[in-house]
Amino acid sequence: MHVLIIGGTGQISTSLTWKLAGDGHDVTIFNRGERRVALPETVRIVQGNREDRTGLQAVAQQRAFDTVFDFICWNPDHARADVATFAGRCGQFVYISTAWVYGPPRSFPVTEDHPCAPVDGYGKNKLAAEEAFRDAMKRQHFPATIMRFHATYNDHSAWPSLLQEDPTVPYRILNHRPLMIHDRGVLPTHFLHADDAAVALAGVIERPEQTCYETFNIVGESIAWKDVFDGLGRVLGAVPHYAPLPAEYIIERFPERTWPLRGVHQFAMTLSNSKLNAVLPGFSITVSTEDGFRRRLELPDSVDRPDASTDPARELTRKIDASIDAWDRLRGSGRADHHANMTEVDAGWKAWFG
Repeated sequence: MHVLIIGGTGQISTSLTWKLAGDGHDVTIFNRGERRVALPETVRIVQGNREDRTGLQAVAQQRAFDTVFDFICWNPDHARADVATFAGRCGQFVYISTAWVYGPPRSFPVTEDHPCAPVDGYGKNKLAAEEAFRDAMKRQHFPATIMRFHATYNDHSAWPSLLQEDPTVPYRILNHRPLMIHDRGVLPTHFLHADDAAVALAGVIERPEQTCYETFNIVGESIAWKDVFDGLGRVLGAVPHYAPLPAEYIIERFPERTWPLRGVHQFAMTLSNSKLNAVLPGFSITVSTEDGFRRRLELPDSVDRPDASTDPARELTRKIDASIDAWDRLRGSGRADHHANMTEVDAGWKAWFG
């Protein structure tokens, strides 16, 4: 099978590139060439910028692809460009979307027909791209498949945190400094290892008659945030300590680092893989979140225990400590009332979890 991956060196797409090449597929990747990762020798690499449509058009004109994956389609303009470029030039087009399109869940578990009401620009743009593909499916019979992922990671990803690009989590656990946690850490989320994601995506393109013109959730194990950090503590050999804070307060203190928290992590997220499992009955999650942590620590170049004296860890450590102390003072003075509701938890979540 001739496969084109737009991306190919990212968090999920690197694992997919290795999986497809290992399965004997003829794989081409198209990207800017800015990220250096190890790839199979058989993979053809085409350097280009997706913002310049001529590069993708040149690739599409060289051969017809059985499957095209787009990991870097961020908005409806990208989606319409994909349709214009690959209509009639591929057997199946797989758009990598996100569970951020759902917004605050109204019922549990969240299935593909759940209403979509994204709360941030990223989710809104990805949903608009989905709608552009659906319009093409309806009007042009464009053979698209939409895959909605939640939180994914690989062996080189940043440690889980409520903050973006936070290198301090292992340091705080090992040195008994409290971790910020929202809504007491009980809200569920999902973590999916890229190797499992790759298996699912490879399975999807083996069944185009069942997966074209469809939308699928694909998420990892459902796990509460406190259990995520407790698992990391077990791998590190230390017991985490926590500072429960309202999500709104964390966002207020770290506006430049909390776009994931603003987008979906402030909500209880329990999504269903049942539709995908009906098409891929043999698919299962093989890498638990804790196993994923262990795999990362085993890397020879692991840098997972940063010293708080180094930048940027030093400044972020100081700011996290100051924020926890400030909350304690607010709570002690009774001036924390405007955050008293913590994160709003949907009534359906309460019913689902009892």
